Amino acid sequence: MAVMMILELDDATTDDYEAVNEAIGIDEDNLPDGLISHAAGPTDEGGLLMVDVWESAEALDRFFTEHAGPAMAQAGVESTAQPQVHQVHNHIPKGSGIHPNAIVLIEAEGFGPDDYDAVTGEMDAHAGDGSAHPAVMHIAAVKDDGSMVFVDIWESPEAAGRFVEEQVGAAAESAGVDMGSMEPRVVPVHNHLAAKS
Repeated sequence: MAVMMILELDDATTDDYEAVNEAIGIDEDNLPDGLISHAAGPTDEGGLLMVDVWESAEALDRFFTEHAGPAMAQAGVESTAQPQVHQVHNHIPKGSGIHPNAIVLIEAEGFGPDDYDAVTGEMDAHAGDGSAHPAVMHIAAVKDDGSMVFVDIWESPEAAGRFVEEQVGAAAESAGVDMGSMEPRVVPVHNHLAAKS
């Protein structure tokens, strides 16, 4: 079962990130076994946000134990941060967006998988294989409490805002689902990798 990992390192920089990746040997042609997609970017708080999709929790654990942990130690990157790992409910690995410039993360408290399915069932962007979705990539995952978290890669925050206005609001109203207040968090993309299909 695929999982989404969200990891925020409070004091890490993009230079630290590059050092760790170099130590591991990761690039677009050399992805770790089991990694489906990866995005990372610097936060407003001076840290680094990373979001991955893995084929399984076991593949993620193996990567951290065998590669990421030793590489972070080698690069002198220290952190006590623990990754959040959530079961993937839906993943659109390639929408119609081209340039991965913005990570948009939304914690949807009180909004569960049934709500998500009802809303997306009313949306053209989620028809078929999702390739018409205007984002570069879309991930919807379920947290332990049953609520959801969404991470999309967009060409710009403005493109994400237009999508919400043009499709999400109308779909939620049509499905009779209260979206509540979902404040997006936007982080610029420093690196984005995806397994070649």
